[in-house]
Order: sequence, then structure tokens, then C-alpha cells
Amino acid sequence: MSGGMPTTNARASTPAIGRWVPTATVHLASLAVAAGLSLLVFPSPFWRGIGLLLAVAGTLVPNVVSRWWLPLLLGVSQYWRTPSATDGVFYLLLAGVHLLHVLGSLARLLPWQGRMQVAAFVRPLQRYVLVQVVGQAVAVGALLTFGGGRGTVPGLSILAAAMLGVVAAVLARGLGQDETRG
Repeated sequence: MSGGMPTTNARASTPAIGRWVPTATVHLASLAVAAGLSLLVFPSPFWRGIGLLLAVAGTLVPNVVSRWWLPLLLGVSQYWRTPSATDGVFYLLLAGVHLLHVLGSLARLLPWQGRMQVAAFVRPLQRYVLVQVVGQAVAVGALLTFGGGRGTVPGLSILAAAMLGVVAAVLARGLGQDETRG
């Protein structure tokens, strides 16, 4: 360049996003939870194989095999189990299926290659914990009520369902107000 004008070269920069994880982590976490639930819940090797196949296919080819088939199958599998308030597998399944839903919803939005701020997990995690606190408590109450043993109160299940409806309405309203505030 003539005239003695200095030239500057612009450097390509990457935005500083803070702490991050690869987006593939969400997909792989979903696969790990799905596989773990399949091994925990299904009693026979055949159904475990079906569960693992659905977990892998739902992760690798979600446009062909929906991620929601496995949670549906896990839920249906509970028809063959005797309900019990002391059955830890049921509570793990309740939390796990919900976690599959949360991770599956996130995974649908994220490519396999990319980065995601760790802070982006805070709101979904808060909602997950809040729903689990209420859902697990209601599950214990419902299982104790429908156990049929001594000490059960007739009509308590209707009261529990009504209370759950009130709690759900309050939570939905509170979360809706939090969303509008930012």
C-alpha cells in the first residue's frame, strides 16, 4: 500500500461462552439413562434387548425411531409388577423416565457437534427437581393409599389427586411468571 497507511489484520475470534460441555454429552447421557433403565426394569433378556435396541436407535436415528418409544415401553412394563410403596425400582423408574423426557427434549434441539453453556442446564434441572419432589411424594401417597392394607383411608386418593391438581396449577403459574420475568 502506498501512502504509509498502516494496515490491520482482523483476527478471527471465538466468543467467550464461559464453562461449556460438548452437545454430544446430552445425547450420550440420554443413551446412558435409557440403557440403565432398560437393564433395571425389564426382567427378561429379550425385553432388555428390546429396550437397549430402542435406546440406541432413538439416540442414533431419532428421525426413524422416536426416543419416546422406550419411556412408553418402560411405563407399560409396570402393569405386570405388583405396586408397592417399598419398591425402589418404581421410584427410580419415575425419576428416570422424567429424566429421559428432559434429556430427549434437549437432544432434539441440539446437534451432535457443538458446545453448550453449563448454565443452560440450570433451568431444566430446577424444573426436574421440583417436579420430582412433588411427583415422588404423590407417588408414595398413592401407593400407600391403594395398598389396601390396614390404615388406609377411603377417599384419600381423591383428596390426593385434588391436592396434586392444586400443586400443579400453582407450579405452572409460578413457572409461567418466572418465564416472563426473564
